[in-house]
Amino acid sequence: MAEHSRRSVLGIAGLTTAAIAVGGTTLVNSSSATAQKVAAETLDGVSKPTHTRLTPFKDPLRIPPTLRPRSTEILDIDLVDTFQRLHSQMPATRLWTYDGHFPGPTIEVRSKHKARISWNNKLSGTTPVKAVWVHPEGPGPGLLPYNRPGSEGGFARPEIDSLTAWTSVHVHGGHQNALNDGAAEYGVTPGNSQLGELANDQAAAHLFYHDHAMAVTALNVAAGLIGNYLVRDEEEDRLGLPRGEYEIPLMIQDVNFETDESGRLTGQILAKRIIPGEGAPEPDTIPPALASLNPFTMVNGVVWPYLDVEARAYRLRVVNVSGARAYRLALVDEETGKIVKGAMKLVGTDLGLLGKPQTIDEALSLSPAERADIVIDFAALSGKRLKLVNTIPGQTPGEPLPDFAMPFPEVMQFRVEQQRGAAYSLPATLSPSFRKITAGDLPDNATERFVVLGFDKTGVMPQMWEMEEVDPDVGTRDGIVQIEMPDGTRTLRRTGVMFEDTTTFFATANTWERWHFISAAPAGVPIYHPMHVHLMDLQVIDRRAIDGSGLDFAEGYTTKPITLGAAVPVAPEESGWKDTITVHANTLVTVAGRLAKQTGKVVYHCHILDHEDEGMMRPFVIMPASIHKVHHMIMEMNGALGGGHRGHHQG
Repeated sequence: MAEHSRRSVLGIAGLTTAAIAVGGTTLVNSSSATAQKVAAETLDGVSKPTHTRLTPFKDPLRIPPTLRPRSTEILDIDLVDTFQRLHSQMPATRLWTYDGHFPGPTIEVRSKHKARISWNNKLSGTTPVKAVWVHPEGPGPGLLPYNRPGSEGGFARPEIDSLTAWTSVHVHGGHQNALNDGAAEYGVTPGNSQLGELANDQAAAHLFYHDHAMAVTALNVAAGLIGNYLVRDEEEDRLGLPRGEYEIPLMIQDVNFETDESGRLTGQILAKRIIPGEGAPEPDTIPPALASLNPFTMVNGVVWPYLDVEARAYRLRVVNVSGARAYRLALVDEETGKIVKGAMKLVGTDLGLLGKPQTIDEALSLSPAERADIVIDFAALSGKRLKLVNTIPGQTPGEPLPDFAMPFPEVMQFRVEQQRGAAYSLPATLSPSFRKITAGDLPDNATERFVVLGFDKTGVMPQMWEMEEVDPDVGTRDGIVQIEMPDGTRTLRRTGVMFEDTTTFFATANTWERWHFISAAPAGVPIYHPMHVHLMDLQVIDRRAIDGSGLDFAEGYTTKPITLGAAVPVAPEESGWKDTITVHANTLVTVAGRLAKQTGKVVYHCHILDHEDEGMMRPFVIMPASIHKVHHMIMEMNGALGGGHRGHHQG
């Protein structure tokens, strides 16, 4: 079928060439270089920086278009260069986008209906993102350079300046065979396409798609390669939740911008990484560095937008797509400066509906890749101006956040119409099929896995250690970790750290697994890791504080066992089905879930994108049961299995 007819059956024509979108004007051209020239010469004032500061709530929220593919057709989505204004007080920003939109079009599918997508890499030139190294400033943790725009004389990164487009699209949270999962090492270059078949054999959920290419995921996502993906089903349809123009995706992402010699914002996206020491790093090296944080917040590709809403209920599909920043979102009445407690009703988490609505008393926490499906009834808030802000526990809303956190707490504004509408009542039961999983619900033969989140021998670079259980008499040596679990002391041996290390996790499709993520960090280090497991729908079944002081990173082993402390509460936004879970410093988080029916070599990783790019990602292989049995027998025959049988198979 020709491209035109493919598009017509979907009811939308995406941009398929480089474009400049400014104030309702769209100029289309076939190359980013020409597009830049057009932007500079044709659009009056657009290309010239004019402001050193941006005004919050000046621009309306952008709503991405929606694509509804048919299972009998191939949906073409072109990755193209685009210019788009991210704030009206800045010049247009050059971006890499899906179909010329940032965020990309929202793809909406029906459960159990396959979708076939051709992701066509038509990008040109080098990355739109400018990247620099900077040194820390002030007292620890020394994060001040994050919170100012501009590269400020930071050290250039020529290896980033010369990056050309290499892309691999991953539908996050989706069920698809490994060949269609956007494997990091399966990137394609311009002029080539990635073909994907998505099973969509799951309940209604808010997924999202983004670039997942090896070593450059953080930069490609910052450049604009991100979009929403919604699965619908009959259970959701029956609830009568707000739909159409009253259901709005909110894609939240922090960002920084370059400045000119006068400190005026140029609109170019900037990625700063903080490095220790003095002077520039050695050429052709990547020194230990802190993950990128940024001072500004975008929602749907607009810095601090506003949304005019009617005095009625809205369903907001919220996703944090930042590279590293976590958000603790509170709704504040601008007139009183107080939090509107209880206004946010949580109806779903990453992978679908809760059993019953949950009220968010004060704030909603989301780490990168986490989603929240919320309903806000503005009927009782007519005439008000409300703002969504980023907060920290104990902070008074409206006060500046500490320097180490974020200088601008604003996220977006809601402007509620004066006329009051009818109040909305959520159904008392959302998903009759939902049930909360406990440890007792797992079958006896559920595979158990251990992953330690720590640091390298310098104590600077975060690492992810893949572990297998071994006999306790192995002694104290590099790679041995002991932890006192409720059923006794477990002795673990490190089997892999980097993506390139030997694959040691093998699994059976459509079976239950229990994963323990153990995060040990030096005292006072506020590190966290949002852990994402591909092809596994999971729930939190336990979270505990730990004493990890016995883990000596310089030596690479425990000098005394890690011990468990008090249970840590699970927030409402973590209480449902998820694919990403936050593991805070010095905690153990145990999750349980059922692997999808799909198979192949996939990955699990930290969803702080800089961590993922720099090594916190490991492969694991999911096989049909009969194949896994044969594979296990072959491994035993060849002596490849040590003491880690629990981590290799079921039963």
